[in-house]
Amino acid sequence: MLRLFAVRAAVLALLAGCGGALLASSPAEAACTCTDAGVTQHAADADAIFSGTVRETRKPEPDESGRIKGEFTYVVDAERVYKEEGTVVTATVQVSSARSAATCGLGNLSAGTAYIFFAKARDAGFRAGSCGGSGPVSDELVSDVERVLGSGKQLVPDSELPELVLTEVESAAPRSVGRLAAPGAAAALLGLLGLVFVRVAGSRR
Repeated sequence: MLRLFAVRAAVLALLAGCGGALLASSPAEAACTCTDAGVTQHAADADAIFSGTVRETRKPEPDESGRIKGEFTYVVDAERVYKEEGTVVTATVQVSSARSAATCGLGNLSAGTAYIFFAKARDAGFRAGSCGGSGPVSDELVSDVERVLGSGKQLVPDSELPELVLTEVESAAPRSVGRLAAPGAAAALLGLLGLVFVRVAGSRR
């Protein structure tokens, strides 16, 4: 009888140990795993690569159950563009990403964060993730990007663009057809009179 209890206890201990191992491994299995690719490969995969400062992070609204689903959207003041392929990076862009780092998202970026985005073009704005090469601006990352793509081009903020000043041009009434034709008619009349004068003078001789 004691032996039976001992076997049961051993089985329960084994099951408890397996359950603990499964629970311990769940976060690791759910975590984002990225392939080991360098800047060169990330640059080839991206539609646009640019650096900028996060102005605002817009969070999705919770649903009826209170759960927050969807993506973060970052409003970014772009400063330097390294690549544009089939798209255009303007001075202010929106970049979306998964909310959690566990799903390969960039997470909740605070305002003022300087970032380099390796992004895919979307119908409106861009999308970026933690496995695509994006990361906080650092000397190392900037050096790697410039080694592959060059120094890029500096963007001019919208606030620094020159203001267009429209000058009203005074409109004048169009000249009538009669006034336009008058100089030509006078020249033709003078020519005709001259021809008559020549003929009369010739006949007198």
